[in-house]
Amino acid sequence: MSAAAAYTGLTKVVIFFDPGSDGTSDTYYFDNIRAEAQGACAGVAPVPNMVDDFECSRNATYANGWDSLTVVANPSVGGANPSALVGRYVDPQAEAWAALLIDYQNPIDLGTFNQLKVKVWSPIVTQILFKLEGGSSPAVEIWQDVPSANAWVDYTIDFSAQALASHKKVVMFFNAGQDPSPGDVYFVDDISWGEVTDLVIDDFEGGAYLPWQPLGANALLHGVFSVAANPNATGINTSNDVGKYIKGSSPFSTVEAVAPGVINISTKPQYNLDILAPAGATTVTMQLESPTLGNADVSRDLNTPGQWEKVSFDFTDFQSTSDWVGMKLLFKPGTAEAGTIYYYDNLTQGASTVDPCEGVVAIPNIIDDYECQRNYAYGAGANLISVVDNPDVTVANSSTKVGMYKDQPNEPWQALCAEIPDGINLTVYNQLTFLVEGPAVPILCKLEGGASPANEVWTASTTANAWEKITVDFSSQIGQDHKRVCLFLNGGVGQATEDTYYLDNLMFAHAPFDGCIMNFDEPAFTSLEWKYFPADNSGAFELVDNPDQTGINTSAKVGKAVEKATGEQPWQGMFADLPAPIKFGPNKLVHMKIWSPQVATITMKLENPATPGAPGSSGDNTIANTVANAWEELTWDFSASPTPIPDNGDYRRVTLIWDIQNVPTADVIYYFDDVKLDGALCGTVGTNDLANIGTMSVMPNPASDMLRVQHLDKAVRLDIIDLFGKHIATITVGNDTEAYLNISQLSAGMYIVGGYNRMGQLVSCQVCEAVVVAFEATQSYLLSRFRYKKS
Repeated sequence: MSAAAAYTGLTKVVIFFDPGSDGTSDTYYFDNIRAEAQGACAGVAPVPNMVDDFECSRNATYANGWDSLTVVANPSVGGANPSALVGRYVDPQAEAWAALLIDYQNPIDLGTFNQLKVKVWSPIVTQILFKLEGGSSPAVEIWQDVPSANAWVDYTIDFSAQALASHKKVVMFFNAGQDPSPGDVYFVDDISWGEVTDLVIDDFEGGAYLPWQPLGANALLHGVFSVAANPNATGINTSNDVGKYIKGSSPFSTVEAVAPGVINISTKPQYNLDILAPAGATTVTMQLESPTLGNADVSRDLNTPGQWEKVSFDFTDFQSTSDWVGMKLLFKPGTAEAGTIYYYDNLTQGASTVDPCEGVVAIPNIIDDYECQRNYAYGAGANLISVVDNPDVTVANSSTKVGMYKDQPNEPWQALCAEIPDGINLTVYNQLTFLVEGPAVPILCKLEGGASPANEVWTASTTANAWEKITVDFSSQIGQDHKRVCLFLNGGVGQATEDTYYLDNLMFAHAPFDGCIMNFDEPAFTSLEWKYFPADNSGAFELVDNPDQTGINTSAKVGKAVEKATGEQPWQGMFADLPAPIKFGPNKLVHMKIWSPQVATITMKLENPATPGAPGSSGDNTIANTVANAWEELTWDFSASPTPIPDNGDYRRVTLIWDIQNVPTADVIYYFDDVKLDGALCGTVGTNDLANIGTMSVMPNPASDMLRVQHLDKAVRLDIIDLFGKHIATITVGNDTEAYLNISQLSAGMYIVGGYNRMGQLVSCQVCEAVVVAFEATQSYLLSRFRYKKS
């Protein structure tokens, strides 16, 4: 109470027992209330993170063992412990699990300071058990050996794996599990929390600790390793000896250290290495080798060739693997530079310090995932949203970080609004999706802030206090100008309390593919990111002009696939990961148009299901084409594929293998287009598809001023095209059943009106044949009929 030394008029001492709790029948005893001078601790600054030093920083509340603990003179001053005073703990007789327990009463913050440090003087060689418990997380125990009796030992107990856990108590069991002998007395001191410190693995002073050598001891391919004098003892590394590696002839020249049992990343997932690289060096890759996982790779850029620089390799993503047997280094992998010298030194291991978002490229359709894709600022509600640890890590949402939103009382129209200054492009990604956990409430989703009228869609969360995915269809707003998206949680309700909601993965997503999958003419149905196997050079993909605009496919753009004559496996192929899953039902037929220079087989495989429990792959579904050098539509039946897919199987990857049984002797070029589910319209529509098109009517016809379009069916937009295929205008009609179009500005002539659903599929027309009717050239007219192709 020394801060109140000048308050000489105080007349009362007040003691609160169990402050803040409601009254109970508990009885407390107290005695010896007296005033004392501050004494030896006067003016002593608090020691950060000190729990108890038994002198002037006594911050522990001992719930158990306090009656066995006293403050005494240090029995062995010097060496590891020069303190004058320490704690003396008498191990109670006939109590094998007696303990000294420190109760924090609230969760211990282990985010940064998670190394429990304590000095112990033991009368015997035994074991000490350190334990965290008392919170919502499972208890965790770490055993430590006492290496020698009657001497101070400085222990550091690594609890960094508990950084996100909830514990309230620290427990120390001396001679744990053993009945003490008479006179068993332990001394303890300087109980504190420290940060993770790096572990030195190899500094090459006096030789190498790890058995470094060229991969497989092959000096020709993988070079030579030695310990050498530091050639540039400046900057961050002035040590005498370093590792020297001369690359071999292989472009993937590798130096390795096979050391089973040495590599353990369970608590310290990051390796740090000083590197001195020559001019022109760009990257370095560290690999950890596991018999079960294979190689875990982390690649880093080299920024200052010619100078020592510290490079950090974060293996946090691989911490669940424990059977590491070796470490490898690849300098500028993929480049042949035999004889090039690299130096490295000071290999240490510690906590992750690499920014997990380093190098992450922003994905524009993601608004906020509260981790690395935080792409837009909040306007309204910015002061009410914060990033917190996920309070409910489940299969529904395994993210580490989420947003916490505080909905204030008596504010029925409080909102969280993300500002998108360049405008929201809904052409492809028009499904607003997000995860929410909190009360089950109505939710208003709104687009606003641009030149177009605001658009509102009501939805609701239906499950309280569990993660739930909300999807709102804004495809009716394609082409509209909006620059802000707002969420009104419990919209229109002014609740009396502050309600907490958790949000995650707020984004505009692609609608599921329930008809057309690819047509290469419209952005929403163009997949350009094709990857090849078994190697990247097994083939190539291009988006190209249709080389044969005859027959069943007169569309402008198609996909070009090249099967390379690589001499590799006969099953070399290509795959594309879709931005949304394919929605299957009972109908499991998939159609695709192909142009092949030969009669061969084409294999289609569906993989990567979004549906839990669905088979991971349909297996190879192989059929043959029947004609060469002409467009042909093929059909794959996935109800009878090697592994039939279920009705709710939502698959996100399409794999194609051309002529699976053969390795070509020369490159073979295939063209493909209009991948779709059975019954859907996709790109160019043939005669067989006309029965699927609904009826749309226009009146009056001819017209010169205003056109009325009725019976829109599922159409959300109308396109106006002239007879030369030129796109004149797009009109968004939303969910309306009819629309009025002002055509007074059109030039005299004949036009085509097509109605399209949210997937870009033609759904309505009045005349579905290629009928041309001549009208007077002095007026403008529109004829509702099938639109053959886009310009």
